Amino acid sequence: MYINLRKTLRDIERRLPECREPTQRELRQAYDTVLRLRSQVLAALRDREDFEGAQGPEGERIAAQKSGGALWGRTVILSFQEPLPSQKELTAAVEEHWVDMLHAAFQKAAEQGTLPHFQKALVVIHIATPRGSDNTKVWDTSNRAIQVILNNLKGVLFPDDDMEHMAFAVAGYWAGGDGYTIVQVSDFSECQQFFRIPYERLRSSLGIDAADLQTDTLGTEIQ
Repeated sequence: MYINLRKTLRDIERRLPECREPTQRELRQAYDTVLRLRSQVLAALRDREDFEGAQGPEGERIAAQKSGGALWGRTVILSFQEPLPSQKELTAAVEEHWVDMLHAAFQKAAEQGTLPHFQKALVVIHIATPRGSDNTKVWDTSNRAIQVILNNLKGVLFPDDDMEHMAFAVAGYWAGGDGYTIVQVSDFSECQQFFRIPYERLRSSLGIDAADLQTDTLGTEIQ
């Protein structure tokens, strides 16, 4: 598939006149065109890698080059040298790129040992973006890119992404450089102190009947 990247570059240049400062409208149009360019570059690179073979360091595809995986005990760490894209950036090409990076990260983690499979997992997604970017749009839980990650974790590290098999959190940070994303997957049962509700305080301050609080969220008796 032929993609005319230079045409898109010319579209960006046209939105940024040399003789004066660009208007807000021109900047918005340039921004949208930059997003389109990123998607086109990824699609073109993917096609070339499929047709010619990867020519990155050690013959890696860009998805493998940009991803990492590690096992820390029974915690799986997946790292990516890119911030999670915002909803607006998540084109089909970008989504395919992230799926490829996730699979590459799994492979790198599996090289260190057998990947654990949790009955219920705690997933924490850390997203670091450069200052000046709209970080709130990146880690907003309505961002479909988060669901792309969860969809590719389930079945591999835990059975499903429902309340019985997964809990998750998203944390956003400012970072230098291009930013990054780290996905941390742990056994939920080993994190129970973090999630334990102060039941005695609930009984006294909220008036919840003690009969409703005989077991905590992990099914263990409250002493």
